Amino acid sequence: MLTRIYYGWFVVLGLFLILTVSSGFGFYNMSVYINVLAARTGFAIAEISVAVSLFFVVGGVAGIAVAWLLERYDIRWVMVGGAALAGASLGASGQVTSLWELYGLYLLFGIGNSSVSIVTSTTLVTRWFPGKNRSVALSVASTGLSMGGVLLTPLSARLFNEFGVELVMPWIGMAFVLLIVPIVVGVLKPRPDATSISSSGVDLDSGWSYRGAIRSRFFGLLTAAYVFCMCAQVGGIAHLYNRVEGLAGFAIAANAVQVLTLMSIVFRIIGGLLVMQFSIRTFTLMNLVGQALGLAVVAGADGAAGLLLGAGLFGASVGNLLMLHPLWLAEAFGIKAYARIFSLSNAITVLGVAGGPVLLGILYDYQDYRLSYYTAALMSLAAWVTVFIAGRSPGEEPGEAMAP
Repeated sequence: MLTRIYYGWFVVLGLFLILTVSSGFGFYNMSVYINVLAARTGFAIAEISVAVSLFFVVGGVAGIAVAWLLERYDIRWVMVGGAALAGASLGASGQVTSLWELYGLYLLFGIGNSSVSIVTSTTLVTRWFPGKNRSVALSVASTGLSMGGVLLTPLSARLFNEFGVELVMPWIGMAFVLLIVPIVVGVLKPRPDATSISSSGVDLDSGWSYRGAIRSRFFGLLTAAYVFCMCAQVGGIAHLYNRVEGLAGFAIAANAVQVLTLMSIVFRIIGGLLVMQFSIRTFTLMNLVGQALGLAVVAGADGAAGLLLGAGLFGASVGNLLMLHPLWLAEAFGIKAYARIFSLSNAITVLGVAGGPVLLGILYDYQDYRLSYYTAALMSLAAWVTVFIAGRSPGEEPGEAMAP
C-alpha cells in the first residue's frame, strides 16, 4: 500500500516553480537588464544600477508587510496581486525614456515581486516542515531561485539580442503573471491543517518572541554578516553578464550566468543534505570562503576559461548562502514569529543587496571590473569574520525571550 504523500511536498514543488519565475525574470535577469537598457537608452551603467538597487531595497522593505499579512490573512491573494503588479511594471520598463520612469517602474516591480519571493517561500516551508526535513525542503524550494537563472536568463538574453527590448519586455511581464498565478491559486496552502499538524509534529506556537529575537546579539551579528555577504553576492551576480561580455562576448556571458546557476543548483541540494549532518555555522563559514574565492577569480580572469571557472566557484556558494540565512534563523528562533524575524533580517540585508550593484557599478565607472570584483571578494571575507564572532546560536537571552 502506497504511503500518502505529505502535502507539504506539493507546497515545496509549487514554491520551486514560483521562485523559478520570480528569480529568473527578477534577480538573475538584472545583469541582462543592465546591459540591454544601457545599450538602448544610453544611460550609464551606474545610473541603471540604481534602478536595480531600488528593486532590491523596496522588495526587502515590502517583505516586512508581506510577513505581517502572512500571519493574519490568506497569503495567496496577496501573492496574486503582487504578481500582477510585478508583471505590469516589468512589461512597461522596455518603453522607458527617462531615468525617473525606470526608477518608478523598478520600485513597483520590487513591491510586487516581494510577495512571490523568499519571505513567503521560506515562511511556508518553515511552517510545513518542523524537523530534520526542513533543510531538504528549503533546499528544494529555493533551488527555484537558481533554476530561474538556468532556464530564463539565457532565454531572455537571446530574445533581447534577436528582437530588442521594446518587443520582448511586455511578453516577459505577461509570462511573469501567467506562470505564477495558477500555481498560487491551485497548489499553495497557507499553513498545515489540524490533521497535518498532528501527523507531522508542526507546532506553530513554538519559538522565541519577535521582540526577544530581534534584540539578541546573535540576530544583530548574523544580520550584519549577511549585509556584507549579499552586497558581494548580488553585486557580483548583477554585473557578471556585463563583466564577461566585455572580455569574451555575448555567448560566453550567457554561458557564465548558466554555469553560476547550475553550480548553485547542484551545491544547494548537496548543502541541504550536508547541513543535516553538521553545524550550520561551519557550513556558512565554508561557503563564505568559497564565495570570496570565486569573486577573486572572476576579478583576475583574462579569458573565457578563467571567467567560467570563477563563475562556477562563485555559484557553488550562492545557493547555499541564500538557503542558510532563513534556515539558521528558523533553527535559532523557532516557528512562532519566524515570518517577522526573517523579514526584518532580510529587509536589513537589503542594504547589502541594494548597495552591491551600485558599488560595483561605481567602481567599474571609476576604474574597471577588476577593482569591483576584488572589492566584492573582500566583503565576503568581512562576512566570514562577522559570522565567526556571532557564534553558534543566540543562547538564552535575559528577560522574556520566549514570551508571546
